[in-house]
Amino acid sequence: MSTVAAIRIGPADNGRSMTLEEFMEVEVEEGFRYELARGVIEVTKVPRDAHRQVVTNLYDMISQYRRTHRGVVLSYGGGSEFQLWLPGMVSGRNPDLGVVLHGTPKDRNGRRNPVLVAEVVSEESIHRDYETKREEYLRHGILEYWIVDPLKRQVTILTRDGDVWRESILRDQQTIDSMILPGLGTIVSELWADVEEDEPADLNDDSGN
Repeated sequence: MSTVAAIRIGPADNGRSMTLEEFMEVEVEEGFRYELARGVIEVTKVPRDAHRQVVTNLYDMISQYRRTHRGVVLSYGGGSEFQLWLPGMVSGRNPDLGVVLHGTPKDRNGRRNPVLVAEVVSEESIHRDYETKREEYLRHGILEYWIVDPLKRQVTILTRDGDVWRESILRDQQTIDSMILPGLGTIVSELWADVEEDEPADLNDDSGN
C-alpha cells in the first residue's frame, strides 16, 4: 500500500516536476489528459474531433481483425485504459491505442500490458510522438509502435529488432504490414476515412486541442 498522499493536479500543473510514485497516486481535474515525461507533468487538452475520428478508425480496424483472426487479440483500448510506467525514465504514458494478445502474462499488478501501441499525431504532439515516446516505448519493451500521422497522411511502423527499432513509412494505398497482427491488410488511406477537418481553434476556447 502506498504511503504517498494523493496530490490533486490540473492544467496549471503543466511543467511541474514530480516523482513517478507521486504521479501514480494523483487525483486529476477532469477534462484534460495527463502524462509524466521524464519527471515533468504534461497536461494536454482532450483531443478534437479529427483526432478522435482517426482513433475510432484504428479501433474499427483492430475490431475487424479480432473478428476475422480468432485467438490473436485478447483486448484493446486506449487513453486511461493502459498506463505504461517507466521507472527508469520517470515517465508514465497513456497511448491512444494499446493491443494485448492472447497468452500475454499478467504483471505483478494483475494487468496484461500491450505489445503494440499507437499514437495519433497532432500539431502539439509531433516531437513527443516521433521522438520522446519512440525512445520510451522501446525502453518499456513494446514490440511494435505505430505513429499515425494525419498531418502527413502517413503511418510510421516501428518494429522491435533486439534493442533498436526497424522503421517503415507507409502512405496512400500501401498496406499496413504488422509483425504483431499478421494478415492485417489495412490500407493506410482507410485510416483517414470520413475524418473531417478541424476548424481553426479559438484561442479562448479550452474545450480541446
